Amino acid sequence: MLIGVTDSGIGGLTTLEKIIRSRGGGDYLYLADGAHCPYGEKSAEQIREIMRENVSLLAAAGAKCVVLACNTATACAIDALRAEFAKITFIGTEPCIKTAEIYGKRLLLLATPLTLGQPRFSRLLAGTDCALPDCSRLAGEIERGFPSMTEAKKLLLKILAPFRNERFDAAVLGCTHYVLLKDYIFKLLRCPVLDGSGGVARRARKLCGAETGEARVNVICNREDAFRTVRAAAEYLIGKNPLFSAKLDYSL
Repeated sequence: MLIGVTDSGIGGLTTLEKIIRSRGGGDYLYLADGAHCPYGEKSAEQIREIMRENVSLLAAAGAKCVVLACNTATACAIDALRAEFAKITFIGTEPCIKTAEIYGKRLLLLATPLTLGQPRFSRLLAGTDCALPDCSRLAGEIERGFPSMTEAKKLLLKILAPFRNERFDAAVLGCTHYVLLKDYIFKLLRCPVLDGSGGVARRARKLCGAETGEARVNVICNREDAFRTVRAAAEYLIGKNPLFSAKLDYSL
């Protein structure tokens, strides 16, 4: 079974890496939508239209399961996509709030303002004690700055500055791009830092089964400067091998 995975750029590769590790192999098509990165700076209506186009492409390529490796895309579009593409199995990405509460009730949640403003996301936060810093521009800085992400780290310091005297039981990453700074965030906060990629990987294994052999990964991107970053990130997270390919093309 071909599994399609999509995000605005490199963030979703952290999820793909976890899926491959969980399933043990399989066929994957990663669609990096660099032309529209970052999603968190667009409207919910724009995200729904973008995801409709991306899922149409993945479906045309033969994907029977599509992973939205993006919290913003999940919050804005997954319900509409499930209604329109009834024959495709969708797996969304959401922050692991309930898992984080195992560590305690006081949480720090890092997510884009667009994600936080969606009704689907608001339901996840009901009854929680979460600090919600303004993470505007962070995903874009991570994308532009990979692998050093120097400017993103500077921005993150400013984002967390109002909370430097607070203690949190856990931090939750509500954007797959932020996972690339997970170790740095732990260094700053000194508390458990959690993301939803493990849950997505377990869901993919349950719905699509395990595989034997090596993963066969194809990466496509639609913007030249973004493509170089996406390829570098894919090779860093997934590794170079004969079964990995990448191309600057949305035509299949």
